[in-house]
Amino acid sequence: MRRAQNMNAIILAAGKGSRMRKDGYDIPKPLLPILGVPNMERTVWMLRDFGIDDITILCNSDCFEQYRFLQEKYHCNILHNPIHRNSLYSVNQAIDLFHDTFVIEGDLVLSRNIFSCQNGSFYYVMRYPKCEKDAWRPILEGERITSFQIGCFTEPCLLGVSFWDQNDCSLVKTTLREYFTEENFRNDSIFWDDCIVKILDQIKIGVREVSQDDACEMNTGVEYAFAQKMCSKYYQNCLHFILDYGREQTVRTHRLIFVQNVELCRQWQEEFLDYLDEKLHVQCESRNPTVFTQGEFPFMVKDKQTGNYVAYFDIAEASDYILLRRLFINQENRRHGIGREIVNYIKLYAKLSNKELRVNVYTADVEQFYRKLGMKPYFKTFRFPMEDSL
Repeated sequence: MRRAQNMNAIILAAGKGSRMRKDGYDIPKPLLPILGVPNMERTVWMLRDFGIDDITILCNSDCFEQYRFLQEKYHCNILHNPIHRNSLYSVNQAIDLFHDTFVIEGDLVLSRNIFSCQNGSFYYVMRYPKCEKDAWRPILEGERITSFQIGCFTEPCLLGVSFWDQNDCSLVKTTLREYFTEENFRNDSIFWDDCIVKILDQIKIGVREVSQDDACEMNTGVEYAFAQKMCSKYYQNCLHFILDYGREQTVRTHRLIFVQNVELCRQWQEEFLDYLDEKLHVQCESRNPTVFTQGEFPFMVKDKQTGNYVAYFDIAEASDYILLRRLFINQENRRHGIGREIVNYIKLYAKLSNKELRVNVYTADVEQFYRKLGMKPYFKTFRFPMEDSL
């Protein structure tokens, strides 16, 4: 598996956005909010969760200040063009950064984190629900792209993200430099990867297909509305997001996988309450809910390597916040970073769905754990024990 420190990402965000401006949107397309968060910031979150922290953003000089927050918050490298030109001109600035590199169009909107590892260079493709007339359809021989057709197709076409393997980057960079001419920079019909057609017979480039529910491009007001609807659907609750964890091959290895097993969750909940009885020296009178309620999502946690269950957690979700009601790790698996890994992923869901994350805290050591993760006290709950007389 590739190591995170050897991979990087380049996000192309120097386009004019003419069609979006005609529809009345004045801010750059990549910064339009999706579920209340600038779209590019969402992409940065997903890249970092995947394992890539080395992120370069290519924008225009007149928009640099609007992108500066990504530099300050996430240490992204911001390169800015002094003039509006095509994507080839932008890549000219970042050509030396190509080495195990994702190249991402800034107007790409992701509901699900699609970043993954596979051998060699590849393009992401998708069957567009409404394909435009200038879509690029890859023609394959086996698993290798041999040519492209341009038009409107029902077959999978290129999405705005690709990965370039270190072994291919030397040839890619040499070919790109041949295209770096003033005439080509001024040609709005040329894209940065037009030159790839020239070397398809020299390198093996594959494809990875994603669902039309996973991603879309955002060039017009209508497409922006579609993107918001797509993401709202995916984040209507945490279920799909949580179950996606650990299923992709990532650079930053996920040791865990989350699964639904309600009956086993009930058993672990009883163990958790027994643990609290012993820890707090107080008998828990109520074991409710013995049946998980609507809007509540219990999950078991498996160790991917051993296949053993190592933890259980329970999320309750409201319209503006999510509550981590219970997190219980069995004794032999504590102090191995499992709790941190679980909470960090739930935190990512809260950020992407633009909801506040709250947690129930039962003991002093648990409170200390959440404080170390950067959480702050919100309120504390007190009770009258049932055995006390009024």
